[in-house]
Amino acid sequence: MTKAPSISPLAMALLALTMGVIQLLGHTYAWPMWGSMVVLTMIGFWGLARLIFVPSFVTAWSVYGVSLALAYGFGTLNTMTSGYVDGSAMYLVNFAGPSSIGRALGIMELIVAALLYIGHIDPRKTIPTESFTESERSATVVLLVAIFVGTFVALATGQLGFQGSQNGTGETLQVSPLASLVVSSLTPVTALAILAFGAQPNSRARWLVIFLCLLLALTQMTQGRRLMLFNVLSLLIAFFAVRSIKGLLTPKIVLVLLMSVVTVAGASRFFVSMRIAGYSLPTDATMVDRMAGAWDVITHPGLSNLNEQIEENQSTRTFVVGYVGELIEAYDRTGRTTEGDLLILNLATAMPTAIWPGKWRVISEIRSDEAACHAKLGMAGWDAANTIITEGLCDFGWPGMAVYPLALAGLMTLATIAVRRTNILIRALVGFAIIKSLLGVEGVLTGYIVDLRNTAALAVAAALLVAVFNWYQKQPLVIHQRQQKALRKQRLAELRKGVT
Repeated sequence: MTKAPSISPLAMALLALTMGVIQLLGHTYAWPMWGSMVVLTMIGFWGLARLIFVPSFVTAWSVYGVSLALAYGFGTLNTMTSGYVDGSAMYLVNFAGPSSIGRALGIMELIVAALLYIGHIDPRKTIPTESFTESERSATVVLLVAIFVGTFVALATGQLGFQGSQNGTGETLQVSPLASLVVSSLTPVTALAILAFGAQPNSRARWLVIFLCLLLALTQMTQGRRLMLFNVLSLLIAFFAVRSIKGLLTPKIVLVLLMSVVTVAGASRFFVSMRIAGYSLPTDATMVDRMAGAWDVITHPGLSNLNEQIEENQSTRTFVVGYVGELIEAYDRTGRTTEGDLLILNLATAMPTAIWPGKWRVISEIRSDEAACHAKLGMAGWDAANTIITEGLCDFGWPGMAVYPLALAGLMTLATIAVRRTNILIRALVGFAIIKSLLGVEGVLTGYIVDLRNTAALAVAAALLVAVFNWYQKQPLVIHQRQQKALRKQRLAELRKGVT
Protein backbone atom coordinates (compact mmCIF):
# COMPACT_ATOMS: atom_id res chain seq x y z
CA MET A 1 0.00 0.00 0.00
CA THR A 2 1.08 3.56 -0.56
CA LYS A 3 1.61 6.10 2.16
CA ALA A 4 -1.26 8.52 2.62
CA PRO A 5 -0.74 12.19 1.76
CA SER A 6 0.37 14.21 4.79
CA ILE A 7 -2.76 16.42 4.84
CA SER A 8 -5.52 14.62 6.73
CA PRO A 9 -9.20 14.49 5.73
CA LEU A 10 -10.04 16.25 8.99
CA ALA A 11 -7.83 19.21 8.02
CA MET A 12 -9.46 19.43 4.60
CA ALA A 13 -12.93 19.27 6.15
CA LEU A 14 -11.98 22.13 8.47
CA LEU A 15 -10.62 24.13 5.52
CA ALA A 16 -13.87 23.63 3.57
CA LEU A 17 -15.94 24.59 6.62
CA THR A 18 -13.92 27.76 7.25
CA MET A 19 -14.01 28.90 3.62
CA GLY A 20 -17.71 28.07 3.42
CA VAL A 21 -18.51 30.33 6.37
CA ILE A 22 -16.36 33.13 4.90
CA GLN A 23 -18.08 32.71 1.53
CA LEU A 24 -21.60 32.88 3.00
CA LEU A 25 -20.74 35.96 5.06
CA GLY A 26 -19.11 37.70 2.08
CA HIS A 27 -21.18 36.36 -0.80
CA THR A 28 -21.73 39.85 -2.20
CA TYR A 29 -18.00 40.28 -2.84
CA ALA A 30 -15.85 38.76 -5.59
CA TRP A 31 -12.74 37.69 -3.65
CA PRO A 32 -14.43 35.02 -1.46
CA MET A 33 -15.81 33.42 -4.63
CA TRP A 34 -12.35 33.03 -6.10
CA GLY A 35 -11.11 31.72 -2.77
CA SER A 36 -13.93 29.18 -2.69
CA MET A 37 -13.20 27.99 -6.22
CA VAL A 38 -9.51 27.49 -5.39
CA VAL A 39 -10.21 25.76 -2.06
CA LEU A 40 -12.77 23.36 -3.54
CA THR A 41 -10.47 22.62 -6.49
CA MET A 42 -7.57 21.89 -4.15
CA ILE A 43 -9.75 19.62 -2.01
CA GLY A 44 -11.05 17.88 -5.14
CA PHE A 45 -7.65 16.99 -6.58
CA TRP A 46 -6.22 16.13 -3.15
CA GLY A 47 -9.18 13.81 -2.57
CA LEU A 48 -8.90 12.31 -6.03
CA ALA A 49 -5.27 11.34 -5.43
CA ARG A 50 -6.23 9.92 -2.06
CA LEU A 51 -9.10 7.88 -3.54
CA ILE A 52 -6.69 6.28 -6.01
CA PHE A 53 -3.72 5.63 -3.74
CA VAL A 54 -5.25 5.21 -0.24
CA PRO A 55 -7.95 2.49 -0.06
CA SER A 56 -8.68 3.24 3.61
CA PHE A 57 -9.89 6.72 2.58
CA VAL A 58 -12.60 5.37 0.28
CA THR A 59 -16.07 5.56 1.79
CA ALA A 60 -19.38 6.63 0.26
CA TRP A 61 -19.07 9.92 2.15
CA SER A 62 -15.54 10.71 0.98
CA VAL A 63 -16.19 9.73 -2.66
CA TYR A 64 -19.22 12.01 -2.86
CA GLY A 65 -17.44 14.83 -1.06
CA VAL A 66 -14.53 14.71 -3.51
CA SER A 67 -16.92 14.52 -6.49
CA LEU A 68 -18.85 17.58 -5.35
CA ALA A 69 -15.62 19.51 -4.74
CA LEU A 70 -14.37 18.76 -8.26
CA ALA A 71 -17.70 19.40 -9.98
CA TYR A 72 -18.55 22.66 -8.25
CA GLY A 73 -15.04 23.91 -7.47
CA PHE A 74 -12.89 22.95 -10.41
CA GLY A 75 -15.84 23.19 -12.80
CA THR A 76 -16.50 26.79 -11.77
CA LEU A 77 -12.80 27.68 -11.81
CA ASN A 78 -12.45 26.17 -15.29
CA THR A 79 -15.31 28.26 -16.67
CA MET A 80 -14.18 31.46 -14.98
CA THR A 81 -10.62 31.15 -16.29
CA SER A 82 -11.52 30.01 -19.82
CA GLY A 83 -12.34 33.37 -21.30
CA TYR A 84 -14.79 34.37 -18.57
CA VAL A 85 -12.36 36.00 -16.15
CA ASP A 86 -14.15 39.36 -15.90
CA GLY A 87 -16.94 37.86 -13.80
CA SER A 88 -19.77 39.60 -15.64
CA ALA A 89 -19.43 36.96 -18.37
CA MET A 90 -21.08 34.47 -16.01
CA TYR A 91 -24.29 35.79 -17.56
CA LEU A 92 -23.24 34.16 -20.84
CA VAL A 93 -23.70 30.71 -19.32
CA ASN A 94 -26.41 31.27 -16.69
CA PHE A 95 -28.90 33.81 -15.41
CA ALA A 96 -27.87 33.97 -11.75
CA GLY A 97 -26.12 36.92 -10.17
CA PRO A 98 -22.70 36.73 -8.49
CA SER A 99 -24.25 36.88 -5.02
CA SER A 100 -26.37 33.78 -5.66
CA ILE A 101 -23.41 31.96 -7.17
CA GLY A 102 -21.41 32.88 -4.06
CA ARG A 103 -24.07 31.47 -1.75
CA ALA A 104 -24.25 28.28 -3.81
CA LEU A 105 -20.49 27.81 -3.49
CA GLY A 106 -20.59 28.51 0.24
CA ILE A 107 -23.32 25.93 0.86
CA MET A 108 -21.41 23.45 -1.30
CA GLU A 109 -18.32 23.92 0.87
CA LEU A 110 -20.32 23.19 4.01
CA ILE A 111 -21.72 20.03 2.42
CA VAL A 112 -18.24 18.90 1.32
CA ALA A 113 -16.91 19.57 4.84
CA ALA A 114 -19.67 17.42 6.38
CA LEU A 115 -19.11 14.57 3.92
CA LEU A 116 -15.33 14.53 4.43
CA TYR A 117 -15.72 14.58 8.22
CA ILE A 118 -18.29 11.76 8.32
CA GLY A 119 -16.14 9.76 5.89
CA HIS A 120 -13.14 10.28 8.18
CA ILE A 121 -14.91 8.85 11.24
CA ASP A 122 -16.86 6.11 9.41
CA PRO A 123 -15.09 2.77 9.98
CA ARG A 124 -16.94 1.06 7.12
CA LYS A 125 -14.60 1.28 4.13
CA THR A 126 -15.88 0.64 0.64
CA ILE A 127 -13.03 -1.43 -0.87
CA PRO A 128 -12.07 -4.76 0.73
CA THR A 129 -8.39 -5.63 0.40
CA GLU A 130 -8.13 -9.27 1.48
CA SER A 131 -7.26 -12.02 -1.00
CA PHE A 132 -9.75 -13.67 -3.35
CA THR A 133 -10.26 -17.42 -3.23
CA GLU A 134 -10.03 -19.52 -6.37
CA SER A 135 -13.83 -19.84 -6.48
CA GLU A 136 -14.28 -16.09 -6.17
CA ARG A 137 -11.82 -15.43 -9.00
CA SER A 138 -13.59 -17.96 -11.21
CA ALA A 139 -16.94 -16.33 -10.46
CA THR A 140 -15.43 -12.92 -11.28
CA VAL A 141 -14.35 -14.12 -14.72
CA VAL A 142 -17.84 -15.49 -15.42
CA LEU A 143 -19.43 -12.18 -14.39
CA LEU A 144 -17.00 -10.24 -16.58
CA VAL A 145 -17.70 -12.43 -19.61
CA ALA A 146 -21.46 -12.14 -19.02
CA ILE A 147 -21.33 -8.33 -18.84
CA PHE A 148 -19.05 -8.26 -21.89
CA VAL A 149 -21.52 -10.32 -23.94
CA GLY A 150 -24.50 -8.36 -22.60
CA THR A 151 -22.91 -5.02 -23.46
CA PHE A 152 -22.18 -5.93 -27.06
CA VAL A 153 -25.60 -7.56 -27.51
CA ALA A 154 -27.25 -4.39 -26.17
CA LEU A 155 -25.15 -2.22 -28.50
CA ALA A 156 -25.69 -4.45 -31.54
CA THR A 157 -29.48 -4.65 -31.07
CA GLY A 158 -29.88 -0.95 -30.36
CA GLN A 159 -31.13 -1.51 -26.81
CA LEU A 160 -28.13 0.53 -25.60
CA GLY A 161 -27.83 3.62 -27.73
CA PHE A 162 -25.79 6.78 -27.96
CA GLN A 163 -25.25 8.75 -24.75
CA GLY A 164 -26.87 6.10 -22.57
CA SER A 165 -30.27 5.77 -24.22
CA GLN A 166 -31.91 2.51 -23.13
CA ASN A 167 -34.53 1.43 -25.65
CA GLY A 168 -36.95 -1.37 -24.96
CA THR A 169 -37.82 -3.95 -27.58
CA GLY A 170 -41.56 -4.16 -27.01
CA GLU A 171 -44.38 -1.69 -27.60
CA THR A 172 -45.02 -1.02 -23.90
CA LEU A 173 -41.49 -1.57 -22.57
CA GLN A 174 -39.89 1.84 -22.27
CA VAL A 175 -36.52 0.89 -20.79
CA SER A 176 -34.43 -2.09 -21.82
CA PRO A 177 -33.62 -4.22 -18.74
CA LEU A 178 -30.46 -5.51 -20.46
CA ALA A 179 -29.23 -2.00 -21.26
CA SER A 180 -30.04 -0.81 -17.74
CA LEU A 181 -28.15 -3.74 -16.22
CA VAL A 182 -24.99 -3.33 -18.30
CA VAL A 183 -24.91 0.46 -17.80
CA SER A 184 -25.05 -0.03 -14.02
CA SER A 185 -22.70 -3.01 -13.94
CA LEU A 186 -19.99 -2.41 -16.54
CA THR A 187 -17.71 -0.24 -14.40
CA PRO A 188 -18.19 -2.15 -11.09
CA VAL A 189 -17.53 -5.53 -12.73
CA THR A 190 -14.42 -4.37 -14.62
CA ALA A 191 -13.04 -2.77 -11.44
CA LEU A 192 -13.85 -5.97 -9.53
CA ALA A 193 -11.91 -7.99 -12.10
CA ILE A 194 -8.88 -5.70 -11.78
CA LEU A 195 -9.04 -6.00 -7.98
CA ALA A 196 -9.20 -9.80 -8.21
CA PHE A 197 -6.41 -10.24 -10.76
CA GLY A 198 -4.29 -7.09 -10.36
CA ALA A 199 -1.73 -8.73 -8.10
CA GLN A 200 -1.90 -12.17 -9.70
CA PRO A 201 1.05 -13.57 -11.69
CA ASN A 202 0.68 -13.78 -15.44
CA SER A 203 -1.82 -16.40 -16.53
CA ARG A 204 -4.37 -16.98 -19.28
CA ALA A 205 -7.18 -15.87 -16.98
CA ARG A 206 -5.36 -12.63 -16.09
CA TRP A 207 -4.70 -11.72 -19.72
CA LEU A 208 -8.32 -12.54 -20.61
CA VAL A 209 -9.48 -10.19 -17.84
CA ILE A 210 -7.22 -7.37 -19.05
CA PHE A 211 -8.37 -7.82 -22.66
CA LEU A 212 -12.08 -7.79 -21.76
CA CYS A 213 -11.66 -4.79 -19.44
CA LEU A 214 -9.97 -2.79 -22.19
CA LEU A 215 -12.70 -3.61 -24.72
CA LEU A 216 -15.44 -2.74 -22.25
CA ALA A 217 -13.71 0.54 -21.39
CA LEU A 218 -13.67 1.48 -25.09
CA THR A 219 -17.45 1.03 -25.34
CA GLN A 220 -17.81 3.97 -22.95
CA MET A 221 -16.83 6.40 -25.72
CA THR A 222 -20.38 5.95 -27.08
CA GLN A 223 -21.96 6.69 -23.71
CA GLY A 224 -20.29 9.92 -22.62
CA ARG A 225 -16.98 11.46 -21.66
CA ARG A 226 -17.79 11.53 -17.96
CA LEU A 227 -18.72 7.83 -17.87
CA MET A 228 -15.48 6.97 -19.65
CA LEU A 229 -13.52 9.00 -17.10
CA PHE A 230 -15.38 7.40 -14.18
CA ASN A 231 -14.51 3.97 -15.58
CA VAL A 232 -10.81 4.85 -15.81
CA LEU A 233 -10.79 6.25 -12.27
CA SER A 234 -12.54 3.16 -10.89
CA LEU A 235 -9.99 0.88 -12.57
CA LEU A 236 -7.14 2.95 -11.12
CA ILE A 237 -8.67 2.75 -7.64
CA ALA A 238 -8.99 -1.03 -7.99
CA PHE A 239 -5.45 -1.46 -9.33
CA PHE A 240 -3.73 0.57 -6.62
CA ALA A 241 -5.83 -1.10 -3.92
CA VAL A 242 -3.76 -4.25 -4.49
CA ARG A 243 -0.56 -2.83 -5.99
CA SER A 244 1.79 -0.21 -4.62
CA ILE A 245 2.94 2.64 -6.86
CA LYS A 246 6.51 1.97 -5.76
CA GLY A 247 8.43 0.24 -8.52
CA LEU A 248 5.65 0.74 -11.07
CA LEU A 249 6.97 3.89 -12.71
CA THR A 250 9.17 2.04 -15.18
CA PRO A 251 9.57 3.22 -18.80
CA LYS A 252 7.07 0.57 -19.84
CA ILE A 253 4.43 1.73 -17.34
CA VAL A 254 5.00 5.39 -18.21
CA LEU A 255 4.50 4.55 -21.89
CA VAL A 256 1.27 2.71 -21.09
CA LEU A 257 0.02 5.66 -19.04
CA LEU A 258 0.82 8.10 -21.86
CA MET A 259 -0.94 5.87 -24.37
CA SER A 260 -3.95 5.70 -22.04
CA VAL A 261 -4.11 9.51 -21.80
CA VAL A 262 -3.94 9.79 -25.59
CA THR A 263 -6.64 7.13 -25.99
CA VAL A 264 -8.98 8.84 -23.51
CA ALA A 265 -8.44 12.21 -25.23
CA GLY A 266 -9.08 10.68 -28.64
CA ALA A 267 -12.19 8.86 -27.42
CA SER A 268 -13.48 12.10 -25.90
CA ARG A 269 -13.03 13.89 -29.22
CA PHE A 270 -14.75 11.03 -31.05
CA PHE A 271 -17.73 11.23 -28.68
CA VAL A 272 -18.20 14.94 -29.35
CA SER A 273 -17.92 14.21 -33.08
CA MET A 274 -20.67 11.58 -32.80
CA ARG A 275 -22.90 14.11 -31.07
CA ILE A 276 -22.25 16.75 -33.75
CA ALA A 277 -22.89 14.17 -36.49
CA GLY A 278 -26.23 13.37 -34.87
CA TYR A 279 -27.51 16.88 -35.60
CA SER A 280 -27.85 16.00 -39.29
CA LEU A 281 -28.99 12.38 -38.82
CA PRO A 282 -32.53 11.07 -38.36
CA THR A 283 -33.73 10.35 -34.83
CA ASP A 284 -33.61 6.59 -35.46
CA ALA A 285 -29.98 6.64 -36.63
CA THR A 286 -27.98 3.58 -35.59
CA MET A 287 -24.68 3.61 -33.75
CA VAL A 288 -22.92 2.70 -37.00
CA ASP A 289 -24.49 5.74 -38.68
CA ARG A 290 -23.24 7.97 -35.88
CA MET A 291 -19.74 6.51 -36.06
CA ALA A 292 -19.60 7.03 -39.82
CA GLY A 293 -20.81 10.59 -39.35
CA ALA A 294 -18.26 11.17 -36.59
CA TRP A 295 -15.46 10.14 -38.93
CA ASP A 296 -16.62 12.75 -41.45
CA VAL A 297 -16.68 15.38 -38.70
CA ILE A 298 -13.15 14.50 -37.54
CA THR A 299 -11.71 14.47 -41.06
CA HIS A 300 -13.41 17.80 -41.90
CA PRO A 301 -13.32 19.72 -38.58
CA GLY A 302 -13.52 23.10 -40.29
CA LEU A 303 -16.94 22.37 -41.81
CA SER A 304 -18.50 21.41 -38.48
CA ASN A 305 -16.54 23.84 -36.26
CA LEU A 306 -15.46 20.82 -34.22
CA ASN A 307 -12.56 22.50 -32.43
CA GLU A 308 -14.63 25.57 -31.57
CA GLN A 309 -17.51 23.48 -30.23
CA ILE A 310 -15.18 21.38 -28.10
CA GLU A 311 -13.55 24.50 -26.67
CA GLU A 312 -16.89 26.13 -25.91
CA ASN A 313 -18.27 22.94 -24.35
CA GLN A 314 -15.23 22.49 -22.12
CA SER A 315 -15.45 26.12 -21.03
CA THR A 316 -19.16 26.42 -20.27
CA ARG A 317 -20.47 22.89 -19.63
CA THR A 318 -18.58 22.66 -16.33
CA PHE A 319 -20.47 25.62 -14.83
CA VAL A 320 -22.99 23.41 -12.99
CA VAL A 321 -23.11 25.81 -10.04
CA GLY A 322 -24.92 28.33 -12.26
CA TYR A 323 -28.22 26.42 -12.16
CA VAL A 324 -28.01 26.16 -8.36
CA GLY A 325 -27.60 29.93 -8.22
CA GLU A 326 -30.63 30.42 -10.45
CA LEU A 327 -32.77 28.21 -8.20
CA ILE A 328 -31.54 30.07 -5.12
CA GLU A 329 -32.64 33.38 -6.63
CA ALA A 330 -36.04 32.00 -7.62
CA TYR A 331 -36.54 30.42 -4.17
CA ASP A 332 -35.64 33.71 -2.45
CA ARG A 333 -38.16 35.49 -4.66
CA THR A 334 -41.10 33.11 -4.22
CA GLY A 335 -40.40 31.00 -1.14
CA ARG A 336 -42.25 28.10 -2.79
CA THR A 337 -41.14 24.45 -3.04
CA THR A 338 -42.46 21.32 -4.74
CA GLU A 339 -43.01 19.79 -1.27
CA GLY A 340 -41.46 16.44 -2.14
CA ASP A 341 -42.84 15.97 -5.66
CA LEU A 342 -39.37 15.35 -7.10
CA LEU A 343 -38.69 12.68 -4.48
CA ILE A 344 -41.97 10.96 -5.42
CA LEU A 345 -41.10 11.28 -9.13
CA ASN A 346 -37.70 9.64 -8.62
CA LEU A 347 -39.12 6.80 -6.55
CA ALA A 348 -41.84 6.16 -9.13
CA THR A 349 -39.39 6.20 -12.03
CA ALA A 350 -37.01 3.77 -10.30
CA MET A 351 -39.75 1.42 -9.11
CA PRO A 352 -40.53 -1.56 -11.41
CA THR A 353 -44.01 -1.39 -12.91
CA ALA A 354 -44.77 -4.87 -11.53
CA ILE A 355 -44.47 -3.46 -8.01
CA TRP A 356 -46.14 -0.10 -8.68
CA PRO A 357 -48.54 -0.51 -11.65
CA GLY A 358 -49.98 2.98 -11.27
CA LYS A 359 -46.67 4.79 -11.27
CA TRP A 360 -47.19 6.14 -14.81
CA ARG A 361 -50.05 8.28 -13.58
CA VAL A 362 -47.72 9.90 -11.04
CA ILE A 363 -44.96 10.36 -13.63
CA SER A 364 -47.32 11.92 -16.17
CA GLU A 365 -48.59 14.40 -13.57
CA ILE A 366 -45.17 15.55 -12.30
CA ARG A 367 -43.42 14.99 -15.68
CA SER A 368 -39.84 16.06 -14.88
CA ASP A 369 -37.67 17.91 -12.39
CA GLU A 370 -37.70 21.10 -14.45
CA ALA A 371 -41.42 20.99 -15.22
CA ALA A 372 -42.38 20.64 -11.56
CA CYS A 373 -39.73 22.90 -10.04
CA HIS A 374 -39.75 25.72 -12.59
CA ALA A 375 -43.53 25.99 -12.53
CA LYS A 376 -43.47 26.45 -8.75
CA LEU A 377 -40.63 28.99 -8.85
CA GLY A 378 -41.95 30.94 -11.84
CA MET A 379 -39.02 30.05 -14.09
CA ALA A 380 -38.98 29.28 -17.81
CA GLY A 381 -38.63 25.59 -18.66
CA TRP A 382 -35.38 24.20 -20.07
CA ASP A 383 -33.20 21.12 -19.78
CA ALA A 384 -30.97 21.98 -16.79
CA ALA A 385 -28.06 20.22 -15.06
CA ASN A 386 -30.04 18.53 -12.29
CA THR A 387 -28.32 17.05 -9.25
CA ILE A 388 -29.31 15.80 -5.82
CA ILE A 389 -28.51 19.33 -4.61
CA THR A 390 -31.01 21.00 -6.95
CA GLU A 391 -33.67 18.37 -6.23
CA GLY A 392 -33.31 18.95 -2.50
CA LEU A 393 -33.59 22.71 -2.94
CA CYS A 394 -36.69 22.41 -5.15
CA ASP A 395 -38.37 19.91 -2.83
CA PHE A 396 -37.77 21.42 0.62
CA GLY A 397 -35.72 24.60 0.27
CA TRP A 398 -32.57 25.15 2.31
CA PRO A 399 -33.01 22.04 4.53
CA GLY A 400 -33.44 19.83 1.45
CA MET A 401 -30.34 21.25 -0.18
CA ALA A 402 -28.26 20.04 2.79
CA VAL A 403 -30.12 16.85 3.69
CA TYR A 404 -30.46 15.26 0.23
CA PRO A 405 -26.70 14.76 -0.48
CA LEU A 406 -26.11 13.50 3.07
CA ALA A 407 -29.08 11.13 2.76
CA LEU A 408 -27.73 9.82 -0.57
CA ALA A 409 -24.29 9.07 0.92
CA GLY A 410 -26.07 7.47 3.89
CA LEU A 411 -28.13 5.27 1.57
CA MET A 412 -24.96 4.07 -0.16
CA THR A 413 -23.38 3.39 3.24
CA LEU A 414 -26.39 1.25 4.17
CA ALA A 415 -25.70 -0.83 1.05
CA THR A 416 -22.15 -1.39 2.32
CA ILE A 417 -23.48 -2.42 5.73
CA ALA A 418 -26.00 -4.82 4.14
CA VAL A 419 -23.23 -6.91 2.52
CA ARG A 420 -20.58 -6.62 5.25
CA ARG A 421 -20.83 -10.33 6.18
CA THR A 422 -20.66 -11.63 2.61
CA ASN A 423 -17.59 -12.72 0.63
CA ILE A 424 -15.07 -10.28 -0.85
CA LEU A 425 -16.52 -10.61 -4.36
CA ILE A 426 -19.93 -9.26 -3.35
CA ARG A 427 -18.49 -6.57 -1.07
CA ALA A 428 -16.13 -5.37 -3.80
CA LEU A 429 -18.91 -5.43 -6.41
CA VAL A 430 -21.19 -3.31 -4.23
CA GLY A 431 -18.28 -1.07 -3.25
CA PHE A 432 -17.32 -0.25 -6.83
CA ALA A 433 -20.98 0.24 -7.77
CA ILE A 434 -21.15 2.87 -5.02
CA ILE A 435 -17.95 4.52 -6.27
CA LYS A 436 -19.19 4.57 -9.87
CA SER A 437 -22.52 6.09 -8.86
CA LEU A 438 -21.15 8.77 -6.54
CA LEU A 439 -18.41 9.88 -8.92
CA GLY A 440 -21.22 11.21 -11.07
CA VAL A 441 -22.62 14.43 -9.62
CA GLU A 442 -24.96 15.36 -12.49
CA GLY A 443 -27.53 12.71 -11.78
CA VAL A 444 -30.96 12.51 -10.17
CA LEU A 445 -31.99 10.13 -7.41
CA THR A 446 -33.53 7.70 -9.92
CA GLY A 447 -30.12 6.83 -11.38
CA TYR A 448 -28.62 6.06 -7.97
CA ILE A 449 -31.56 3.86 -6.97
CA VAL A 450 -31.48 1.96 -10.28
CA ASP A 451 -27.74 1.36 -9.88
CA LEU A 452 -28.29 -0.10 -6.41
CA ARG A 453 -31.22 -2.21 -7.62
CA ASN A 454 -29.24 -3.66 -10.54
CA THR A 455 -26.19 -4.24 -8.36
CA ALA A 456 -28.33 -6.15 -5.86
CA ALA A 457 -29.53 -8.46 -8.66
CA LEU A 458 -25.95 -8.96 -9.85
CA ALA A 459 -24.78 -9.63 -6.29
CA VAL A 460 -27.31 -12.45 -5.97
CA ALA A 461 -26.01 -13.98 -9.20
CA ALA A 462 -22.43 -13.60 -7.90
CA ALA A 463 -23.32 -15.37 -4.65
CA LEU A 464 -24.82 -18.29 -6.59
CA LEU A 465 -21.72 -18.50 -8.81
CA VAL A 466 -19.39 -18.61 -5.81
CA ALA A 467 -21.55 -21.32 -4.22
CA VAL A 468 -21.40 -23.40 -7.42
CA PHE A 469 -17.61 -23.04 -7.71
CA ASN A 470 -17.16 -23.85 -4.00
CA TRP A 471 -19.20 -27.03 -4.49
CA TYR A 472 -17.14 -27.89 -7.57
CA GLN A 473 -13.84 -27.38 -5.75
CA LYS A 474 -14.90 -29.87 -3.03
CA GLN A 475 -15.52 -32.74 -5.45
CA PRO A 476 -13.11 -35.68 -4.87
CA LEU A 477 -11.92 -35.79 -8.51
CA VAL A 478 -11.17 -32.06 -8.48
CA ILE A 479 -9.30 -32.36 -5.18
CA HIS A 480 -7.26 -35.27 -6.60
CA GLN A 481 -6.40 -33.32 -9.77
CA ARG A 482 -5.35 -30.33 -7.70
CA GLN A 483 -3.11 -32.48 -5.53
CA GLN A 484 -1.52 -34.10 -8.57
CA LYS A 485 -0.86 -30.70 -10.11
CA ALA A 486 0.79 -29.51 -6.90
CA LEU A 487 2.99 -32.64 -6.81
CA ARG A 488 4.06 -32.11 -10.41
CA LYS A 489 5.01 -28.51 -9.69
CA GLN A 490 6.97 -29.59 -6.62
CA ARG A 491 8.78 -32.31 -8.52
CA LEU A 492 9.62 -29.92 -11.36
CA ALA A 493 11.03 -27.43 -8.88
CA GLU A 494 13.18 -30.15 -7.31
CA LEU A 495 14.49 -31.24 -10.69
CA ARG A 496 15.44 -27.68 -11.51
CA LYS A 497 17.47 -27.52 -8.30
CA GLY A 498 19.25 -30.72 -9.21
CA VAL A 499 17.54 -32.80 -6.52
CA THR A 500 17.04 -36.47 -7.37
